[in-house]
Amino acid sequence: MLNSETVKLGNGRVWQVHSGGSGPALVWLHGLSGLIHGDPLVAALERTHRVIAPLAPGFNDLAELDEIGNIHELALDYDDLLDHLKLDSAILVGHSFGAMVAAEIASHFPRRAKKLVLLAPVGMWNDAYPVTDIFAEPFVMVESLLWHDKEARDALAARRSNEAGPQSDAERLIAIAQGLTAVTKFTWPIPEKGLKKRLPRIAAPSLAIFGEKDGFVPPRYAEDFAARLPRLQTFVVKGAGHMLPYEKTDEVAALVEKFLASQ
Repeated sequence: MLNSETVKLGNGRVWQVHSGGSGPALVWLHGLSGLIHGDPLVAALERTHRVIAPLAPGFNDLAELDEIGNIHELALDYDDLLDHLKLDSAILVGHSFGAMVAAEIASHFPRRAKKLVLLAPVGMWNDAYPVTDIFAEPFVMVESLLWHDKEARDALAARRSNEAGPQSDAERLIAIAQGLTAVTKFTWPIPEKGLKKRLPRIAAPSLAIFGEKDGFVPPRYAEDFAARLPRLQTFVVKGAGHMLPYEKTDEVAALVEKFLASQ
C-alpha cells in the first residue's frame, strides 16, 4: 500500500508523490490511467523495492501544464523532483506515457537511471507501423484499444473499487479523458518528439516489454528501441495488449524482477 504526500519544491512546483515498500529505490512512472489504486504490478515491486510514484503533471490539475512548454521542460521538472527527493540514481520503471517519460529522464540525465524498464513505451514513430492515434478516438472507444483482455480490465476495476470506493463508468471515462488531455501536449499529433535521437545517450542497462496484441503501440517498436538503445533487452508478451502490466501481471513482474536482479 502506497502512502501519499504533497511535496513542494523550492521553485514553487507542487507534486503528489506516493511511496511504499523497502529496498533499493525504484521510481514508478505511471501510464495513461494515472496512479491506480491497488496497482498489482506496483504491489509486486514493493516486495523488493522502495517504490516512489509521482503523479505526472496535469493528472490532478491541467493547470499544472501551463508552465511546461515541451518534453525537455517536463524532463527538467522530474529532475528537480528527484533532486528534492535525494534520488541521485534510481531504478526507473514506466508504463506507456510513463515509459516515455522514464526514457526522456534517462536520456537527458543519464546518471539518474541505475536501470531502466519500459513497458509498452510510446515516444517513437515508424511510418511502416504507425502508433494508433487514440487522441482522435471517442473516449468510449479508447479502452478497447488499450485493453486486449476485458476480464483483466474488469478485475482491475474491481480492485480499484475495493481500495478507493466504487467508480462509475462515467467517472472512469472522465479519468481517461483527463489523462489523455494531460499527455496530449507531449505526444500529439504524433509521439515522435526527438526521442529516437536521444536514446543512445542512455547509459543504463535497459529492458523493454511489449504486448503482442497491443492496439495502440505495435510490438514491432521493440525493433526501433533496440536499434538505438545500446544495452537493451526486449520481450513481447503473448496475449497482452497495451495494458500488459495488468493483463499479464505475474509474467511482467517476473521479467522485471529477473532483469533487476541481474548484474
